[in-house]
Amino acid sequence: MFADSVYIDMVRVDGEDAAGPLGAIWAVDSWFLTLVTLNFKLSDVPSGSYQVRLHEMPDCDKPGDVYNPYGDFPGQRIGDLLSEMVPKNGALTGIYGIKPPTLTAEAHKLTVIEMRGHALLLHSGGNDDVLACGVVREGEWEDPR
Repeated sequence: MFADSVYIDMVRVDGEDAAGPLGAIWAVDSWFLTLVTLNFKLSDVPSGSYQVRLHEMPDCDKPGDVYNPYGDFPGQRIGDLLSEMVPKNGALTGIYGIKPPTLTAEAHKLTVIEMRGHALLLHSGGNDDVLACGVVREGEWEDPR
């Protein structure tokens, strides 16, 4: 198994600004494939709190349920990547390591190749409204932009 990386171009899907680009998230595997790292470079994000979730389908209009192929315990879905992100001055930036829902040696660790072919959604805090979406493309390693 090899490390992988992909850029996920995030586009607004709500309100008047729908289809407007927010930026990109670079997903890259760690050296030992123990976790995915997400590098956020998003701008023009309204104030509030957001969650990042990987969904079943590669479609921003019909993303399906949150990705959970192994039937983890409720509240511990593999697709629940980040639980609370708050933009500063309209920007969501930074590097975040994605840990498995239960941090044990047997826990399934999400990799970029597994993320490919799914939609990544930015949900508004406290509800399931979606601010932005990007499809994790199929393909080869992508170098840093």
